[in-house]
Amino acid sequence: MNITYLWTAPSGYLAACIRALQRIPNVNASLVTWPPHAEAPFDSAAMDVANHHVLSDSGRFDYRFIKHLVLDLNPEVLVVAGWVHAPYLRLFREPLLKKTRFVIGADTPIRFDVRQLVARLKIGRLLRRADAICVPGERGYQVMRYWKVPGVKIVRLLYGIDYDLFAEGTESRWDSGEPWPRRFAFAGRYAHIKGVDVLVEAYRRYRSMVVDAWPLTVCGTGPMADVFRNQAGVENLGFTQPDRLRNVFRKSAVFVLPSRLDPWGQVIVEAAAAGLPVICTQTCGASAELVRDYHNGLIVPPEDPAALAAAFAWMHEHADRLPQFARASQSFAQAYSAQRWAENQYELALRLCRR
Repeated sequence: MNITYLWTAPSGYLAACIRALQRIPNVNASLVTWPPHAEAPFDSAAMDVANHHVLSDSGRFDYRFIKHLVLDLNPEVLVVAGWVHAPYLRLFREPLLKKTRFVIGADTPIRFDVRQLVARLKIGRLLRRADAICVPGERGYQVMRYWKVPGVKIVRLLYGIDYDLFAEGTESRWDSGEPWPRRFAFAGRYAHIKGVDVLVEAYRRYRSMVVDAWPLTVCGTGPMADVFRNQAGVENLGFTQPDRLRNVFRKSAVFVLPSRLDPWGQVIVEAAAAGLPVICTQTCGASAELVRDYHNGLIVPPEDPAALAAAFAWMHEHADRLPQFARASQSFAQAYSAQRWAENQYELALRLCRR
């Protein structure tokens, strides 16, 4: 079974998933990506994947090069990340690939706005050509049904994580009897869409609401890094590789993601796997699957510093409940392990080829 993935920027979680798929007998999985993005510079160790082809900055726009690369890989199933890269999409019309099964990955969340209504007209033909659509969760499923995609073509597992990496050691942490850490953590791009300015304002308000405020560790890089400069209680670690991020999570009590818009929010799944309660906004797609109010976290409105500050304070005041929240978080995250992802992708490929 030859399965080829055409992705944009590489990531540590994608590499973990492809490695898990390659461990399944009789599967030959290949990965084609762009070079690492400046705001997500994963190191070579995190991206150590067999059959990984990195396109050059010019090569990623060279359709003839991409076509011949894919033909050499001879995929029975071709999985394309979204519809943002025209050279990838041209392959859907390639006569030499007429026997190939095509899968589109789409994390677009349902918004019921004019833009999504028009989008259906623009990409409807592409969706009809695809043999299956992979979405990360319920909100992605909703937008596909809104676009009249038959339910039989929709598969709910676009993303997986390196669950073993983040979950390792959590049992001993819970059973050690030591006090739960007193620290908040954020990881993501330092960008407006991630709500980092809201995060800073909410954290400032939280510090004025309590006597012994917990520190806040932030991990990432991006154009709004300056918002964290000289902020009391804030530790900025910059971009953090997955193995180091795991250690940050181990020293933290609660993970926070205040995005204005986040189609999924993969880092929520990683934090949950590490056994962290989660505070996130309603616009994070992963909140529908992985966060339950007062069970393993809190969900707040976007662009609302007062609500986010109140969530900080609630977690602070109920620190005794956080280990219980942590176990619930991890139970949700297990469904997104790289192994589960690989099994899902393999069964999808078998089903499409039999059809």
